This record gives sequence, C-alpha cells and structure tokens, in this order.
Amino acid sequence: MGKNTYTITCTGGDPYVFTPKFTADIPVDHAILEFEYTADADLTADLQIFYVTSVPSENSSKKYGTLKATSTFKTFTADISSFRLDGWGKKGHSLRIDPGDNGGPTITIRNLKLRQMNKDEISAKGEALAKKQAKQDMADRIDKYLATDYPSSVTKVSVTKSSVIIEGTCGGDGSYALAEVTPWQDITELQKFPYVESISGKSFTVTVDRIAKAREGIDYDRVFSKWAVVKVDGDKHILDSHGRYADEVEPVASPDPLPLKNKKGIAAGDVPLYFSDLAEMGCGSNTMNVSLDGILPGKGSGYSFGGVSYNVGGGKAYVERIVSSVKNMGVVVNAIILCPKGGVFTDPECTGGYYSMPNMTTAEAFNHYAAALSYLASRYNDENVLGRISHWIMHNEVDAGTDWTNMGEQPMTRYLDRYIKSMRICYNIIRQYDQNAAVLGSYTHSWTGKEDYSPKEMLEKTVEYSNAEGDFWWGVAYHPYPQDLGNPSLWSNDAQATYSMDTKFVTFKNLEVLDKWMKMKENLYKGEKKRICFLSENGTNSPSYSESNLALQAAGGCWAWKKVKNLDGIDAIQWHNWADNRAEFGLRIGLRSFAEGEFNDFDPKPVWYVWKAAGTDQEDEVFAPYLSTIGITDWDSIMHEVE
Repeated sequence: MGKNTYTITCTGGDPYVFTPKFTADIPVDHAILEFEYTADADLTADLQIFYVTSVPSENSSKKYGTLKATSTFKTFTADISSFRLDGWGKKGHSLRIDPGDNGGPTITIRNLKLRQMNKDEISAKGEALAKKQAKQDMADRIDKYLATDYPSSVTKVSVTKSSVIIEGTCGGDGSYALAEVTPWQDITELQKFPYVESISGKSFTVTVDRIAKAREGIDYDRVFSKWAVVKVDGDKHILDSHGRYADEVEPVASPDPLPLKNKKGIAAGDVPLYFSDLAEMGCGSNTMNVSLDGILPGKGSGYSFGGVSYNVGGGKAYVERIVSSVKNMGVVVNAIILCPKGGVFTDPECTGGYYSMPNMTTAEAFNHYAAALSYLASRYNDENVLGRISHWIMHNEVDAGTDWTNMGEQPMTRYLDRYIKSMRICYNIIRQYDQNAAVLGSYTHSWTGKEDYSPKEMLEKTVEYSNAEGDFWWGVAYHPYPQDLGNPSLWSNDAQATYSMDTKFVTFKNLEVLDKWMKMKENLYKGEKKRICFLSENGTNSPSYSESNLALQAAGGCWAWKKVKNLDGIDAIQWHNWADNRAEFGLRIGLRSFAEGEFNDFDPKPVWYVWKAAGTDQEDEVFAPYLSTIGITDWDSIMHEVE
C-alpha cells in the first residue's frame, strides 16, 4: 500500500499486529490515538489496543467496541491520556492492535498517529470526568446506605396473589411514610419518592393491591418492589430504613424438589451425541446458554406480561430441545441468562463486550426483561411436562464486566447494585413457580486478582446487600480455570493460586478457598444454610493433540474431580467445553476433539474417559496412570488446609 497505509488480513482466533517500537519519546501532551480505516466485513469482537512497554498486558489495554464494515475511510480516535499518565509513550514502547477475534475480514489502516487534544476533545474529556465522578458519588452513597444502622425498619413483606402486606416500625418522632421503590428507581438517589403510602404509630401494617394498574405505561406487579420507611420533611423524603424485598411470595406452582444425584456435569451442548454423553456418563447436571433476545425479541403477540404483549422468538425451540432431552435423565438444568450487546435488552451504558447488563432503567425496559424471565419460568418448571430449569445463572463472569456483562466503566458498587436488581427480579419470578429454584452469580477464577472487579469483594458486598435488604436464595457459579487457561499443568503453573483466603486466583489447584468461603457462617443463607456452589464453566486445555498434551489435560480432569469430590462446600461441576471449538480463543478444553491430524470431529479424548469414570467404581483404575503425569503418588496429597 501507499505510505502510512497498511492492510491487515485477519486469520486465526486472535489476530493482532504490532507497530514498530518508537525511536524517540512521544511528547507528553499527545494523548489522542487516531487512524483512518476501512473494513470489508464486520468484526465480531471489540477492537483492543495494548499499550506496550515491554510485553503486552491486559492491564495496559483497552477495548473500543467493534469495527463495522465500511468501504470508505472512517476516522477512529481514542483518548489515551490515562496510559500516558502511567508512563507509556517512551522510546522503545509500542502498540499492539487486536482488531477482532474472527478470521476473514481485511482491514486497511492509514495515518496512524498520536496527537494533541483539540478543543472539542478537551471539552468532552471534562464532561466524561464529571460523569465518572457522578458515578463514584452514587457508589459512595450506596456504600453508606448499606452500612447505615437506620432507626426505622421494614420487618416483613408478604406477597399474596392479590395483595402486598408490609410490616415495620418507625424509630422516632415526626411524620413518616412508606416508600415503594421499583427496580428502575435507585433508592439512594431519590429525595422525594413518587410512590408512598401513609403510616402512623410506632409500628405499622400496610396492605396494598399487588398490581398497580397503568403505572408508567405498564400494569406493574409489586412483587418486584422493595419498601422503605422515610421521614417526611416538607416536600422531601429522608430515608430512615433499608429497603426490603418480598420475604414470602404465594406460589403459582409447587413442584417437588429435583435433587442433584451427583456432582458430575457437562456444560452446554445441543446435538444427540451430547445428550448421549450425559446419559452414558450418568451426569447429574448441565448448563445451557439462554439469549433473551431470542426469547422475547420485541412487542407483538404470543406472551403478555404487565399489560404488554411480546413476540415469542426462535430461542424457545433451543430451550425446549435442551430441557426436554434431559427431563427423563434426572439432570438438573442450569440456564445461563445472557443479553447480547446491541440487542433489545442492552443497558444504555453498555460500551462493548460480548454481552450486556440487562436494561432495567425504565418501566418499559424492566417489564420486557421481567417478561422474558417470566415466560421461561412459567413454562419450564416441571420435568414431567415440558422440562425444568432448576437454577438461573445470572449473566456471565460479572467481575470481567467489560467483556462479559458490560455496563460501561463503573465503580464496583454501582455496577453490583444493578446486578443485584437483576438477580432479585429473576428470583421473585422463579420462586413463584419453583420454591427450590435459585439464582447464581457468575464469576471468573480471579478471586482478589481483578479482571474489572474482585469476585471476593463482589460476593462480600452481595452478603451485605442480603443483610440490609432481606436475604434471598442466591448462590455462586464459579469458573476456576487454571491460572493460564492454555496451560493444563495447574499443579506446577498456578503460582498465584495459594491456600490463603486472599489468594489472587481460585483455580482447580486451591478450590479449598472457595469451599471454605461457602461454609463460613456469615455467608450462609439466613445464617443457617449453605448456599449452592456450582463450578459452571471450567476445564483444562490440551494445547495440541499430542499424546503428552492430552495426558496433561486428562490429569487436570482427574485433579479437578478429586478436589470437588472431597469438598462438601462445592455441589457440582459442569465441565466446559463438551467438545473442542475452533472459535474458542485457541483453546481445546473439550472432552471431545475437532478434526485435526488423526482425530475426527467429536472423537473422545483421554479426558472423556476420565470424566466417564469419575464417580464410578472405575475411577481409581482410570485415574491411576495420571498420578505420574502430575508427579504424585496418591490423590490425598492434593488436598490442603486454608490458612
């Protein structure tokens, strides 16, 4: 191409290019990265730019959304002042540009440069900083709200088929009211609550109709509200208690419990051989990905909720195929609830990633989200009819929100507050159709080693929410992959997975940490019952199909099973992936292969035989050869006490 023009053809699962190293320092005021580009097809993943000082690091990178197909040159700009402040831009530094994760598209880039900000960019940066500060201020108010010991309290909320009964106490003198807070409102941000009920006396019981007709365009079900005592001061309301969600909800259906028959499971799959494996291995659980855009894609006809009618989408067929295929196997189905970015459920603050936090910011958006969950819960709650969803994994790896549950850049508490709302909405739907159903939070292996947030910190804050606003039956869906997802030798490689409660990672190596956290009294449901803990997405990789690499993967499978088998704080593990997927970031973490060399599509790998034997009388015989692969003489030696 011409001078300063470069053509990039994307190949493989993670295409990227480096710029040459800088031959001189970049002026410190050059804080805008700019280039022009064309692309002959949409990229399927976010453009990611690494600001390289020595070797590329995720901590020194940023994602900028996907590049769309364009035949004419478009200008891309990015404010990189934070990286300049961190010292990037010296002689010897460089850029790595990852345009997207799919092979095929060709991108032309020209006039790549670093420059000063113009007046409009300076103004925009000031506005962005103001918005960032406003988000932090809100997060601080939420933290203060959760930590405050208020004088008044709402002590119980009961929901019948037609009414909501709220009981509580007022802590002092003066005029009080009972405030109703809907999911699209923020309890810490209102100075005057729009929906209030009169109360008098030191204690009160208020009964209201369950359905609030024509509220902000919907027939709103107050099962989703939380209730708080406020002091009335002229035209202001001063919060005087925590908000409290429904403690009891009268059921619509009451199916018998569907207990886990064992700890062994396999993650999502949708072909006859997958269902055959579930049966042949005697699995007790599986997962399935449910994209809500495919369930209720928009308004129309087919399902009515809150006085609004919605179309039922083609995703119904997938869900029905999964739950109906396993309903006679005694397999507990875990639905992973996903909202693709750019879809009808996308949060307005979403800036990229693969999936979004669901939009719950208006009555209309809330109703659509609740309708999709209600459609699923009301339809799939009986394994003897259509099939059953037993557990609801809310979104994916929320501690890595930029990629997997995007809501833009947020302080942790503000982000978690939205996540708690999503969990509560789902919970107050599913408990009406299955009193044994649970919602589970989804987390990476990072623990205290942050992706965007720390799972340990998020879980501790979720406990704080439960203590403040009434506990609910939530659990943990953890992903304890090896520290390096590509390296199966977790026993020797996972140096940052220690036996400390403040370990950076929780992987298969140190599952004792997660086990201990689940059993700590302060983390129990209502202080009495251990919450559900599933390892819902995890596996070891075979870097290639060589005999040695396949043995390492299988040894990792043995290690994972022996750990889970011996830890009663962990209820089940669903191995991911069922079969190797060429599009999965270059990993081969499946139980079955894809076609390569001597392997055909869906050939069983050595780890398949390990997983089949797990929990059977063949376990010790099949696992025995892998002791030497790890370098140990018995499986008891892999168990450790937590400091």
